[in-house]
Amino acid sequence: MNNFFKSTTFKVLITVAVILLSATVLATVVSGSTSPITKVVGVITTPLQDAASFLSAKFDDFTGGFISSKSYQERVAELEQQIADYQSQLVDYEDTKKKLETYEEFLDVREKRPDYKWTYATVIGRDSSDIFGSFTLDRGSVDDVKVNDAVISGEYLIGVVTEVGATSCVVRSIFDPSVNIAAYEIRTGELGYVSATYDLSVDEKCKLTGLNEKTAISEGGIVCTSGTGGIFPKDLIIGTVTSVQQSETDISSYAVVEPEVSANDIHDCFIITSYEIE
Repeated sequence: MNNFFKSTTFKVLITVAVILLSATVLATVVSGSTSPITKVVGVITTPLQDAASFLSAKFDDFTGGFISSKSYQERVAELEQQIADYQSQLVDYEDTKKKLETYEEFLDVREKRPDYKWTYATVIGRDSSDIFGSFTLDRGSVDDVKVNDAVISGEYLIGVVTEVGATSCVVRSIFDPSVNIAAYEIRTGELGYVSATYDLSVDEKCKLTGLNEKTAISEGGIVCTSGTGGIFPKDLIIGTVTSVQQSETDISSYAVVEPEVSANDIHDCFIITSYEIE
């Protein structure tokens, strides 16, 4: 509104008003006769009155537009709030959907292993400096979580608890070289240990080591936990064999294993807090 009072339109309106007022006064003085002066004044004032009426109408249009603009802004704000509410509802929906999917995936595990005691957990943090994909979950000692508890997504092993607080815990993924898992390949029954190296971790892979030079394991084989050592329950799926390689340090072989689930993609999971050792 302040810009209007500084505008050229406003200045012209004031000038016309001053001239019109002066002419009106002059007309009043000579109104008692129909002298030539009166006629001249009439000639002058008539277009000025028309101009004043025109400018007045424009001013009304302007103020009307100003009010409409304010109403429009209020409507926009209202719509933006509605959009924000819908987006919040969508986030809640997606969150609920992911939880249901996670529970459905775990249902088969529960049917096969009713002895499992577990707690549902959500990722609340990731260590961006850790190239091996460690993460923090929102469960801790108050939820019976302990160091070395297995962390799973459905039937798939994704990591192990390494640090526990009261209400949170840190999990190292199976891509971390410090994690060693007793495992076997289900078709051949061959035993070994799954671990990772820096080079393999970059590609989100690990390897089943300790195999015989003439191993019968082949591409496509399924590698699972063997339960040896009592840390990880038996038969959790680790991943699929993508190739079999000859060791560069001895006469043994190893199988490159690609896990079914990436720790970097995990948002919800389960922590197995206890189970019956077979």
